[in-house]
Amino acid sequence: MGSEEICWNQEVKMQAAAFKDKKQRAPDHKEGADPDYENITLTFRNQEQPRGSHSPPKNRVPAWSRPAPDSAQVPRWLHRATLSLYILLALFCIVLLALVLVKNSEVSQELLVVKRELQNVSISGQQCQEEQKQGWSSIQQLITEARQHIDMIQRNVHVGNEKVKTLSTDLSQIKTKLHEISKVLEKKPQPQPTAQ
Repeated sequence: MGSEEICWNQEVKMQAAAFKDKKQRAPDHKEGADPDYENITLTFRNQEQPRGSHSPPKNRVPAWSRPAPDSAQVPRWLHRATLSLYILLALFCIVLLALVLVKNSEVSQELLVVKRELQNVSISGQQCQEEQKQGWSSIQQLITEARQHIDMIQRNVHVGNEKVKTLSTDLSQIKTKLHEISKVLEKKPQPQPTAQ
């Protein structure tokens, strides 16, 4: 259909140029007297006229007041095609936007879940830190108590050592006294038994 229109447009332009040339060559002739002019108009009418319609009267000049279709003029089907492409593009954008919104909501929900899990992890980490602090404080308390017991035992051992020393000195003094007593007893004469 497009190639037929282009051929028809070229033919019409050629006929119009031939008509202008003849008109300039013979300005004395009237339009109705020139047989070539009539042929041009008849050919033009046959190209313009759809099939099955009545032919207009021959004495009328073709519709030169209406501008001839320009080859740069866009056909109707191209307008419809571009309009349908625009509609399809708009629908595609809408669908794509809906998909992006759905994915965005899914990702936001997943991010909320991850955020909750991170909060739980942070809470459990804080609890572990608190338990470690309590454990260290209890261990330090036990260490201080053990040191106190060790110090007390050392004091008791020291006191016991002092007591042992005093006892040992007392025992040595007692030994010396017993030794002296035994010497005194040895020096004393033993009484003689009386004869009967």
